[in-house]
Amino acid sequence: MFFLEKDRLIEVFERLKGDYTVIAPKIEKGAILYQRVSAFEDLPFGYRDHQKPGYYRIEKMDTEEFFTYTHPVNSLKNFLHPPELTLIRVEKGDKRVRFSYDVPRERYAFFDVRACDLKALKILDGVFIEKNNFPDPYYRSLRENIFVVAVNCTYATDVCFCATLSSGPEVKEGFDICLTEIREGFVVEVGSNKGMELLKDMHLKEANKEQIKEKERRVANLKVREEKLPEDLRDRLYEAMEHPFWEQVAKRCLACTNCTQVCPTCFCFDVLEINDMDLKESVRMRVWDSCFNPSFATLHKFNLRESIMSRYRQWLMHKFAYWVDQFDTLGCVGCGRCITWCPVGIDVLESVKELLKEIGS
Repeated sequence: MFFLEKDRLIEVFERLKGDYTVIAPKIEKGAILYQRVSAFEDLPFGYRDHQKPGYYRIEKMDTEEFFTYTHPVNSLKNFLHPPELTLIRVEKGDKRVRFSYDVPRERYAFFDVRACDLKALKILDGVFIEKNNFPDPYYRSLRENIFVVAVNCTYATDVCFCATLSSGPEVKEGFDICLTEIREGFVVEVGSNKGMELLKDMHLKEANKEQIKEKERRVANLKVREEKLPEDLRDRLYEAMEHPFWEQVAKRCLACTNCTQVCPTCFCFDVLEINDMDLKESVRMRVWDSCFNPSFATLHKFNLRESIMSRYRQWLMHKFAYWVDQFDTLGCVGCGRCITWCPVGIDVLESVKELLKEIGS
C-alpha cells in the first residue's frame, strides 16, 4: 500500500486524462452524476448526498474531506451499455445496399467507483460476455479499455444495503487502483499492472502502520444497513409466485420504470429500425427498455404481463431468483438507487423481507 497526499490527487486525475476519457462524479441540476469530466475542479468534493425512499438531496459540507458522498445517481452501465447505441447502418446506393457497423473504441477511466458499482460491473460482464453464448462485441470493446479508480466508502445513506448482499461497502476486487481517504491523505492500493504503471513515476511512499490502521478503522466503522436473507432465497421466492403480496405492492407501484433506469445491472433493451424519409438510409439502434413498460412483454399482439402486479413480480423475481438461474448470481448489489428514485418510496429489500415473512420464512 502507498500513501498519497491530498494535494497530489490531481496528479492521478491529470495522468488519466492523457490516455482516457475520464468519467467521474459531477453535479448537474442538483444531483451527482457520472459524466465526462475534463477539469479536476468539477468533481463534487465536500458534498454530501441525503437519500431516503423517494427522496434525494445534496448539500455542501464544511469539511476538507474529498469523498464525502456515496455513489452517483447513474452508474457505469450508462457508458458500457449506453441508453442508445447504433448497431448497424444501412445505406441504399444506385445499384447496391451497403451495410456498416462501428464497434465503439472509447477508452474510459472511471474515477471514483464504489464497491457496489464494481460488483454491478462484474455482473454485467457475466451478462454480456462471460456467461453469454454470443458475447456482445460492443460491450466487450468498451470493457477491454477501461481504467478503474475505486474509492472506499466512508459514508452511507439510509438506502444503502450493500452489506446485506456482500457487495460492499469495502472494495475488494475489480480495480486498477483503490483510494481510502484518511485525515492527511489517501491510502492507495494497486490492483493491476495498469495501476502500477500509472503510479510508477509518482515516487509515492509506502503507507506506514498508523495510516494503514486508520484506513482499516474507517472502513470497519462504516455502518451500512445489513439484513439476514435465507440461503434458499431463490427457492422461497419461487414458492410465493401466486401469493397475494404481489397485488399489495402493485397498488403502490406506478410502473414508471425509474428503478430499472437507475439500476446498475438492469440490461433490458429494444431494437428499433429508424428510416430516413427518403428511404436511402436505415439505422438499427439498441435502446434501453424496461420490464415495467406495457409493451415489453408483448408477443404477436398478446401482452404476457398486462398488469402492474405481473411486471413488478417479474422485476423482483428476476433480481433475486431468475438471475441466479441465468447467471449464477443475484442481480442486485444493494446500491439503493431504486429505493431513492421510486416516486412512492417502495423499498425492494423491505419487499423481499415482507414476502418472506408472509410465507413463513
